[in-house]
Amino acid sequence: MQQKPLPSQRFPGTLRLYEETVSTNRDARDWLLSGAQHGDTVIALRQSGGRGRLGRSFISPEGGLYMSLILHTHASPGAVTTLCAVAVRNAVKQLTGIKTDIKWVNDLLLENKKICGILCENVFSGSQSLGMIAGIGVNIFGDDFPDELRPIARSIYPTAVSSPISIEMLAEVIREGILAGLTQIPAHIDDYRRHCITLNKDVFWAENNQTFTGRALDTTDDGALIIRLPDGKMHTVAFGEVSIRPI
Repeated sequence: MQQKPLPSQRFPGTLRLYEETVSTNRDARDWLLSGAQHGDTVIALRQSGGRGRLGRSFISPEGGLYMSLILHTHASPGAVTTLCAVAVRNAVKQLTGIKTDIKWVNDLLLENKKICGILCENVFSGSQSLGMIAGIGVNIFGDDFPDELRPIARSIYPTAVSSPISIEMLAEVIREGILAGLTQIPAHIDDYRRHCITLNKDVFWAENNQTFTGRALDTTDDGALIIRLPDGKMHTVAFGEVSIRPI
């Protein structure tokens, strides 16, 4: 592990950089429990046990950015998740010119394939909240995905040679975007809604072992999805997996 100050003058902090770790969220949690400061960041070049939402594994080959940002905030995980999605989208566009789509609630897509996942978790010591971990994984370059993921996942660039950005550069721009936006929540949510392809689509989801359908209309400021059911009633989904119904 390398440890060094982060370069930002506006949002100082310390970086812990690993060649490989099990999970940057786990490392950041341990660091927060021992006194990490707001803005401290963990980055790994590879993860052997990365986690996504709903307990899923997050494949983390070399060529991706795997970062966890420590936040001392009272904002909800949903609000921070949507902020992270906007910050990653803006960073990718700023550095590459490439426009990505947001899929509710925490995925970024390029040409309908996932390039980024986000996992925000509160950390407690007993009943006391210590802060939040914002975990972000971005596939920057390479195509080393398992066969079952190739139809649904990709990197921004196929090879390191074709990528004009470095892992460190992308991480710092994302970090700056999140820390700048954190005090302005929910100012980012209009951007989130504008680029969320789940909105104004027919969707389906599972809840209490049943499958439901409806029309995704909007999100709350905390990132919950507002859906109109077939009978006209409104329903809010705060977590889980919502899929767009095929035409």
